[in-house]
Amino acid sequence: MNAVNGIKNKSIVHWFRNDQRVTDHEILSRLDDFTEVTAFYVHQDKYTALHPLNFEWVSKKRKIFLNESLQELAAKLDVLGVDFHIFNNVKELHESAILKTKTLTYQRCYGTEERKQETAVLKLHSEAVYTFDHFTLVDQNNLPFELHQMPKTFTPFKNKVGESGAYSKTIALPPLPKNSISFELKGGENPALNRLKYYLYDSHHIATYKETRNGMVGTDYSSRLSPWLALGNISARTVFDYIVHYENTIVSNASTYWLIFELLWRDFFQLQLQLHGNTFFQKGGIQRKVISSKQDKHLFEQWMYGHTGDDLVDANMRELNATGWMSNRGRQNVASYLIHDLGIDWRWGAAYLESQLIDYDPASNYGNWMYIAGVGHDPRPFRKFNTKGQAERYDADKTYRNLWLK
Repeated sequence: MNAVNGIKNKSIVHWFRNDQRVTDHEILSRLDDFTEVTAFYVHQDKYTALHPLNFEWVSKKRKIFLNESLQELAAKLDVLGVDFHIFNNVKELHESAILKTKTLTYQRCYGTEERKQETAVLKLHSEAVYTFDHFTLVDQNNLPFELHQMPKTFTPFKNKVGESGAYSKTIALPPLPKNSISFELKGGENPALNRLKYYLYDSHHIATYKETRNGMVGTDYSSRLSPWLALGNISARTVFDYIVHYENTIVSNASTYWLIFELLWRDFFQLQLQLHGNTFFQKGGIQRKVISSKQDKHLFEQWMYGHTGDDLVDANMRELNATGWMSNRGRQNVASYLIHDLGIDWRWGAAYLESQLIDYDPASNYGNWMYIAGVGHDPRPFRKFNTKGQAERYDADKTYRNLWLK
C-alpha cells in the first residue's frame, strides 16, 4: 500500500519545489491514481532581490541552471499531459486561481524562506493538502529515533541510521541512458541521469572516489551530483540504489561506501535544519553561542572577489565567481579563512555562497558554515584551516592555483 492512497481518484494540483523530476516522484510516478493533475512552480522572493551587501541573492548562473531544469520539466510534463505553470511570485499564483477545488500536494522544505513561502501559499488554499518528505535518503517515517532525539554529531547519526537500514525506497528506479558524456552542468533530470551513468558505469570513477575526493581540478574528482540533488532532478534514494547495484555487480569498496557516507552527511544537515529551524541562520547557530566577529565590508569584498593575497583562497573564490562551483576542500578553506583569519561574520560568507553556488541548498550550505564557525554541533570548538598547509598538501604543484590566478 503506497502513501498516497488517501488522495487517490482526486483532482490534484502539485506544487513543484526541490522535486523537479518526473521519475521516482511521489505524484508523477502514480499519475493513473488521480483524476487530474496540474502543476506549478513559484519563484521565491529572493529570486530577484539583492542582499544588503549589494550582491544578488540568486546569481545569474543559479538562475540559468534553475530555468534549464524548469524548461525540461515543462517539456516532460507536457508529454504526460500535465498542465504546468511557472509564477514569479505568490501574487501571480493567487491571480491564476489554479488552487481552487483541488488537493494541493507538495514536498516539505525547511529553510526560513521556504517555510515563509509555504505559509503564503497555504493561505490561498482551503482544500485538502498532502505533503511528503522525500528530499533525504533516510526514510523520515522510519528513523531509529525521534527527530528531537537525533544524535547531535554526525558519526553516531550515521551509525544509528546504518544499523537500522532506515533508507527510503524508490517508487520506480529511473532507467539510465545507454551512453553518457563526461560532464554537462545543465539543469534537468536528463543531465542528472547522464552524470550518474557516467560516474558509475562508464568511467568507474566511483571506485576511486575516496582517493580523489579532495581534488580541485577537473570534473571527475567527485561525483558532482549535488546541483541536481539540490533541485531534486534526481533523488538521493535513486543515487543510493544505483550505488548498491554497482557494489553488487561490479565492486564494493571504501570508495563506494564513501559516496553513501556523503549522502548521509547531506541528510544529517537536512534533519538538523528541520529540527532547529531559524536558529540555523542566526549568528550563534544551533548552539546559540555568543561569538564575536566584525562586519568589515572592505575585507569581505577582498575575500568575495579573490583578492585577499592568500593564493588558495583567492583561486577558489575566482573559480566560484566564474563557474558557480567550488570543491568541498575549497569550501572549507574559504570559510575558515573568512571566519578565523579575517574575523568576518560567518553569515556574510554563507549568504555569498548561497548566491553563487549552483548546488546551493540551505541545510548543507549553512550547516557547513556553522560547522566551520563552531556554532553547529561538533566535537571541536571550531575548525580553523591552515590555508598555506592545505595548499602544499592538496595543490603541491600549484596546478589549481595557476589555473585560476593566471
